[in-house]
Amino acid sequence: LLDSTYTGSAIRVRRSSDNTEQDIGFNVFSELDTVSLLAFAGTGDAFVKTWYSQTGSNDATQTTTSAQPQIVSSGAVITENGKPAIQFNGVGNTLEASVISTDIISTNAENTLLSVMTQDSASAANGLVSMASPRYVTYTDYNGVLYYDAGNNSTNRLSVAAPAGWDDTQHLLFWSSSLTLQQISVDGSQIASNTSQSTIASASATLIIGTYTQSFFQGNVQELVLFPLDKQTDRTGIETNVNTFYSIY
Repeated sequence: LLDSTYTGSAIRVRRSSDNTEQDIGFNVFSELDTVSLLAFAGTGDAFVKTWYSQTGSNDATQTTTSAQPQIVSSGAVITENGKPAIQFNGVGNTLEASVISTDIISTNAENTLLSVMTQDSASAANGLVSMASPRYVTYTDYNGVLYYDAGNNSTNRLSVAAPAGWDDTQHLLFWSSSLTLQQISVDGSQIASNTSQSTIASASATLIIGTYTQSFFQGNVQELVLFPLDKQTDRTGIETNVNTFYSIY
């Protein structure tokens, strides 16, 4: 639970036994209510239909059952480093938010995205998050950790070599963008920046979790936060807060 004023659920899941759906909220510790989740899923599997936004109407949803990422496997919650994780299979799992308003994506090119994620080493897929043109944000396993691609213009692309030991390891990604600067940090350390001018994003776009132009993400995602501001000056405090909860590094 990231917002103390939020009163909705964390996720909506579908169980494999009969395709029944149910909202799953938070426990008394403000974490995902895994007790209710397992009571609902039983000994089978459960898949995420909706990952609820805590800012209003920006829920990420997948109505196609075969494309829903997984949260329970054979009666056990999927976890990463002891915390629940949403597992993407690398061949078509996505969650989409059809309208991204200015409380999520700024139209002045000032944005910040952070994610707690782990990519499977066997995956050739690379799309963590993408957004309708002209703004893209994605993790890549072959030529970079995260890059910003303004209208597919390679001169505005921020691409860096993946750090050693990246695959199969939980990481905290922090990407921030202003009109003139994009910066990437991994596990509390800045690893790349680009001073090329960024393209202004549309206030209405489709946010897709789990793919970038048909390159699907394979691995676990535990947290995804977007700010309509360049939060680079607050990066250390934000990263410390996230790391305190997840114990990533």
